[in-house]
Amino acid sequence: GGPNGAGAWRANGNAPGGAPGSNGRGAGGKGYPAHGSAAAAWGAGALPQDGATRAPPITVSSLQAGEEVDIFHRYSQDPNGYFMVQNGTSGLLHPSIGKTDGWTCGRINQDWNVSMYSPADYKTWVEIQWSHPSWYNRRGHKLDVNTPSMITQKVMPEQIRQRHGPTEAQSQPSVSLVHVRWGGEQPVNPVTEGAGGWGQIGATPSDNYINGLEEHIFQTLGPTYEIISCFIQGSDELEKISPPLLRHLLRGQNIAALYFLWPISFQDGHDFPAYVDRHLLFHLMVHMESTGIPTRFPHQSHLYKIFASKEWTAQMCLHPLMKVPLTTQVARQSIARCPAKAAATAMAALQRLSESRASWNAQLGWGQEKPVPVNKGVAKLGWSWEAMDVTGWKNKQELTAALGNLGEQPGSFVDLVFVQEWVDFDVEMRHFLVEPDLNNPESLKPKTIVYTVFKSKEGGSFRNFDRYDRPMCLKNCFQNDNAALANAEKQAQELIVRWLEWLQAQTHELPTFVRFDIMAKRTGAGTANIMTGELTELGGCFLGWPKGPQVVFSAMVRSFFKDPLPPSNGYPGW
Repeated sequence: GGPNGAGAWRANGNAPGGAPGSNGRGAGGKGYPAHGSAAAAWGAGALPQDGATRAPPITVSSLQAGEEVDIFHRYSQDPNGYFMVQNGTSGLLHPSIGKTDGWTCGRINQDWNVSMYSPADYKTWVEIQWSHPSWYNRRGHKLDVNTPSMITQKVMPEQIRQRHGPTEAQSQPSVSLVHVRWGGEQPVNPVTEGAGGWGQIGATPSDNYINGLEEHIFQTLGPTYEIISCFIQGSDELEKISPPLLRHLLRGQNIAALYFLWPISFQDGHDFPAYVDRHLLFHLMVHMESTGIPTRFPHQSHLYKIFASKEWTAQMCLHPLMKVPLTTQVARQSIARCPAKAAATAMAALQRLSESRASWNAQLGWGQEKPVPVNKGVAKLGWSWEAMDVTGWKNKQELTAALGNLGEQPGSFVDLVFVQEWVDFDVEMRHFLVEPDLNNPESLKPKTIVYTVFKSKEGGSFRNFDRYDRPMCLKNCFQNDNAALANAEKQAQELIVRWLEWLQAQTHELPTFVRFDIMAKRTGAGTANIMTGELTELGGCFLGWPKGPQVVFSAMVRSFFKDPLPPSNGYPGW
């Protein structure tokens, strides 16, 4: 909404993200840690490990009404609100681009003293008025800065610096971030509910997720960073973002780009916000990277393609050490011409792959020497999210229908459909690896393992599952055979190391995060068999891992500082 609407900075109302009845647009009410617990210098100096954060320091003890101060603006405190622009067209024309987090000017609206401050009591926060002249929201609506109530807000004292001497407000930011995110009329559903939901952190492109990350950045770095956000309403607006001009706006000692969008093989207009044309997104990513703005979320463009396309499944399915289900790629042209024939040839291809696998294993001295009949499996798409395009089949007729349904959806630019053999398994073990380093064996162990079992199918698709910890998995999935589960876990760890070694060939820098989904089946007393299910990119669902967001967000923040800029390219510009 515009001024006086759902997203306006309102007086005497329920400000978005603020306290009921608060004056101004609201400041988040996120329950920030109490002041006075800062443990180390701010910025890149001493980044905490494994999710630890430290409260930004309070440097003001008393403030007088009318006093001019520097204020650190934070967009996540009012995600439906406004951000700063230097020129009106940056906000009213799409994509809307402006500074969502960073220092700006303002003045104190009421006398304030730290002795009366309680972080949990919104009424004790500092009431200020913003002085910056031009503010817009993600929908292109301009803020009426001539109405005092519209520029009045309560903020935490951690975000205020007096002008008695040098402060962070006059310093070069430790890092400048570009956030490319959804700004359309329909917001992204965070899908927080259910066993298969994203939890309170929300889906990757949602405001929940981005707010959580930005909160973690503030609690980790303090007010030493800046964020330039680009809000898009559709795929075509990705082409209107100018990386060279963005690079000129970034003043930090370190710079990074984060893309909170899902690339797909469909036209726009599919009623799924934040789903964008993959070709246009990757064109922007490559242009940004070539301009010297590295991708830190999810991955650099070439590696992100490997994860999102899923083509590694067909490329690696005959490698005996990688344990990938047999996979063939069925061309869209074949599905369009005759889906029944495409299904028949796909099943024949899987059978030939089964024979090849048996032959290769025999030559290598591996156990399985006879080909296994392939008469059921799954069909699925790459460039697909939230398990939306995975369909089981048990015969030619069902595969024919699956190919048609997957390949011929409205607006589809899908070029192929993956068809895989069926894998029987008792449990899927989701391994979360953070900052793996092949020179550090300890880093190759998962931070946690979440055990899941699909419990139902929606229209033939696999989207609902039960989630277990290890004791419940042992009881419900492995007949209390601890030796068998331990055997599966040992095999999975060895397989994960092989995948990391393979990833080293795909990228000279191992990714900050990977989730390895390994299917496991108990085959007898103390024994198990495993298969690779999925390699999941940074941004994949945490599946109820309580510490997941904090641990992964901390690793993401550390990645911002991997490649500091040389001094000659730094603040303040030319």
